[in-house]
Amino acid sequence: MTEHSHEQWIKPGIRSLSAARSGRVDPRLHRLQWNENPLEFPADLKEIVLERLAQAGWAHYPLGLRPWALIERIASHTGLDAGQIVVGAGSSDLIKIVMSSVLHAGDNVVMPCPTFLLYRPAIHMQQANNIEIPLHAADGFALPVDALIEAAQVEDARLVVVCAPNNPTGTVYSFAELDRLAAGCPGLLLVDEAYSEFSGQDFTPLLARGNVLLLRTFSKLYALAGVRVGYLLAPAHLAGELQKAVSDFPLSVFAELAAEVALEHNERFAPVREQIIGERERLAAALAALPGLCVYPSGTNFLLVQLDRPKGPLLDHLRQRHNLLLSDLAAYSELKECVRISVGTPDQNDLVIRGFGEHFG
Repeated sequence: MTEHSHEQWIKPGIRSLSAARSGRVDPRLHRLQWNENPLEFPADLKEIVLERLAQAGWAHYPLGLRPWALIERIASHTGLDAGQIVVGAGSSDLIKIVMSSVLHAGDNVVMPCPTFLLYRPAIHMQQANNIEIPLHAADGFALPVDALIEAAQVEDARLVVVCAPNNPTGTVYSFAELDRLAAGCPGLLLVDEAYSEFSGQDFTPLLARGNVLLLRTFSKLYALAGVRVGYLLAPAHLAGELQKAVSDFPLSVFAELAAEVALEHNERFAPVREQIIGERERLAAALAALPGLCVYPSGTNFLLVQLDRPKGPLLDHLRQRHNLLLSDLAAYSELKECVRISVGTPDQNDLVIRGFGEHFG
């Protein structure tokens, strides 16, 4: 059999990426590193989903290829038309769909940095270039709107990407800032709203600009990270084109039903939001009172904390003494002295406060 190099078969955009993550996480640990909802999907709503799942047909492909019942629910929830909504298997898949639909090899994408790590490999898969405009801790990681516009215009960027509020810094960006950015972009502006429920923001009026895409997820507030449902809001002419890149059957019956039930009982998640925000502020205040820590303001369900010493001993202490797993942000060269803490349950947050106090007190 003739041997062939992987370079013969695999596109350069894929070969340029780092190896796929394969590490396992000890299930006994308190996972406060992935910004999940610590309160779980309500048990009684799970029962509703399971009852409907038992009644649903499993042997046939979904009617109409798209999850129309969920799309109509999202349309009602957002006040938009069904033709403006693209549903996918989590916002991570939709990021790749946008990149593959918009970018040619050699195109430029402008984004602030540090930001969500998934954007970069999704860009590189298309053999496009990411042009990063630095955020600075000294000004609270404020959005450099003018610098982003200038870079987008000079580099003729087909796409500008902003996570609002930003992951991993937690920074809230205003509607006015994003509106000005959209107005100054020569191409499209993708706004990732994964954490917007925790900041109380709604950017749907930006869609009137005609060049804005809004990305949302059921993973955070709705506690469905394990189910994988996300959706994109766009002007109808763009949504129709992006829909062509989505799998013919983007969601399982289970995923569609779970998301439908979540929106049907949307009011149940208001107290969830308030508890997470309250715990975030309690955790932030307790950590800020310790010497050697800087806790940055957050409009998300996590906190970015800067340390005045190497973080390895702290992370080891938290893991060994309290079974706590935080994000060490090792992939962010700009945040080498920082950790990110997902807001957990009250008991988990107490462990964080205790562990930090033992190390910094």
